[in-house]
Amino acid sequence: MIRTLYVTAIVGAVALGAPAFAADASFAFKTAYRDVTADPDGIWAADAFADGKASVFEYQLHSGGADLLVSQIWNEDCASSTCPTRLVKIESGRRTVLVDDMMRQVIPPNDPRFANQAKSGPQAEYAQNPFRLSADGKTLINGDFKFELTGGKP
Repeated sequence: MIRTLYVTAIVGAVALGAPAFAADASFAFKTAYRDVTADPDGIWAADAFADGKASVFEYQLHSGGADLLVSQIWNEDCASSTCPTRLVKIESGRRTVLVDDMMRQVIPPNDPRFANQAKSGPQAEYAQNPFRLSADGKTLINGDFKFELTGGKP
């Protein structure tokens, strides 16, 4: 009986002290806006569409009482394998940019090029989960890139 209480107390203490994510949490594909002249979600300003049209791809993760949204824009600012990307925290209608940087270009799952991707291995894993939040909730992971969140844990 005492042993059971002891184990229960340890399990409870570990559960209360654990971070929000026990392991890296992957963002799920949300939507793609192809060849648009403005961002329907308002993450990107008009100057990001200076060349006319761009495509925006979004991935979402629910974190406690907030949503985390990764938005990547394919525009003239893209390099050979990176594009402007933002991580935005959306809480009670308020948006806070936590990361704004160049990140590895994604191929969204509804893109025809996705069908030609390897079905297993590191490339397949990246194609399925291009964005992850570290277990402590303080780092956005994009392939082998890591970006510290401003303002700490979401």
